[in-house]
Amino acid sequence: MPTVETLYQFLNSKFPTSLSCDWDNDGLMLASDPNREVIRVLCTLDVTEEAADYAIANSFDVIVSHHPLIFKPLKAVNYNDPVARRCMKLLKHNVSVMSFHTRLDAAPGGLNDIFAKLLQLTDVETLTTPDGESVGRIGSIPTPLDCTEFAVNVKKTLQAERVRYARGGNVVSRVAICGGDGKDYVKAAIAAGADSYLTGQLSYNLMEDSAAIGINLFEAGHFHTEDFICSYMTLLILKEFTQVQTGYFNSNRVATV
Repeated sequence: MPTVETLYQFLNSKFPTSLSCDWDNDGLMLASDPNREVIRVLCTLDVTEEAADYAIANSFDVIVSHHPLIFKPLKAVNYNDPVARRCMKLLKHNVSVMSFHTRLDAAPGGLNDIFAKLLQLTDVETLTTPDGESVGRIGSIPTPLDCTEFAVNVKKTLQAERVRYARGGNVVSRVAICGGDGKDYVKAAIAAGADSYLTGQLSYNLMEDSAAIGINLFEAGHFHTEDFICSYMTLLILKEFTQVQTGYFNSNRVATV
């Protein structure tokens, strides 16, 4: 069985910190005992209160998440802060947490490459910002589609609750993608030659301007454009550490009616 440190170093080698955005904060979030043997690993998108309780109740040794448990600096460690409360609870039960965020987005074979494969994109290239951040991918769909047809396909593929879209006047053909909150990367998509851009979150005003800026915009939900990474992380861990047991927790707390 691996130790907490062995598991982290393995995943760290696959997704090095050099790929992380400067503003990010991920890595080994909690580890009271780096030499603790890891028998059970829980994969989840977010370390919510419910995810923490599930991990404790089901005797998981480690939580591997995409979104960092600790993103902003903690100003205090007491029961009044929800993140601090989760940290104390998990440390009390000796549950470690490791999170892999923008480095997992950017890594070859990582989140956005898997996203591109799910959408069956071809001629895939890295989508980068002017300052060099690798924020997504751009590729072509097999057959050009009307916006409505493309949105229906995306909803089915991602099992999303809904897909919002705004027409930019183009048939969907060359698509830029970014899992999660990608509203800041529309300009990068346009500069890369995309006629359409798909992400998890977009602003209302931005979507209203889709025709003016000349690009179709699609929003499929933050959770649904990233949660598939949990299956990938599970398989990656099981392939390397065959005796480890894994589990999955659905951390989505955003309901749609």
